[in-house]
Amino acid sequence: MNLRFCISLPLLLAAGAAFAAPPQNVEADFAQASARIETPARAGADLALRNFAAQWGREAGTLPQGFPFDVADVADLADAKVGYGFRVYEADPAALLAGKRLDESLRATATWRFNVTLGGRPIGLMTVVEDAGGWQAVSFGGAGLAKEIDAVVDARAGAPMRYVRVNQATADFIAVGEGGKARYAPLRAARESLRLAASGKSGGDGLYAESELTAQLRDSVGRNLGHE
Repeated sequence: MNLRFCISLPLLLAAGAAFAAPPQNVEADFAQASARIETPARAGADLALRNFAAQWGREAGTLPQGFPFDVADVADLADAKVGYGFRVYEADPAALLAGKRLDESLRATATWRFNVTLGGRPIGLMTVVEDAGGWQAVSFGGAGLAKEIDAVVDARAGAPMRYVRVNQATADFIAVGEGGKARYAPLRAARESLRLAASGKSGGDGLYAESELTAQLRDSVGRNLGHE
C-alpha cells in the first residue's frame, strides 16, 4: 500500500504581523479543544484520517517499516483523533534580507497542519491543502515534530501562537505572543541549522526574542540564496 507523502507548494496570502483574531469561520491556530470549530479544513482532516485508518484496517496486527504515525499496530488508527490545527506562516526571504523584522516578513500560506493524537498523546501530523475537490491530506508523519510542538503548546497554554517557517534557513519556530510581541521557540531543525540552545537565550525558557535570531537567520538565508 502506498502512503501519500507529496508536499504541495503553498499559496502565499497577505498577513499582518500581529496575532489578530481569526475570522469567524476560521479556527485559531493551536486552539484548545473547547475553542475548536468545524471548519472545512478540520472536516477535511477528520475525513482524511478516517479514510487512512480504514485503508490500513485490514492490515491489523502489523506495523510496516517507515509507518508515518507513532503507533504499535496499524489497528490503533481506529482510535486516533484530529487535535489542534495550525496554519503555516512562511517568511519572505527578500523581506528579511531587506531589513524587515521576522514578524513583518511573515505571510500566511494556504497550508494547514493538524496534530493527530491517540489516547491524548501526539502520534504525528497531517498536512492538508485545498483544491477543487475540497480540503485534502497531502502528507502524514512527523511523529517527532508533533511531540516537540506539543511540548511547546502545553508549556504556553492560552498564549496565541503561530507556526513559522523560514525555508531558506531550514528553520521552523513556534511564535508565542506575549505582551503584544512575539518570541520564538526554535524547533529541532532550527536549533541545528542556526546552532541555538534548546533553553533559549533571554530567559532560559526556550524562547528567543526576534532580535536574538535576526543575524543568524539573515546570514543563513543569504548563504542559501547565494548572496555571499
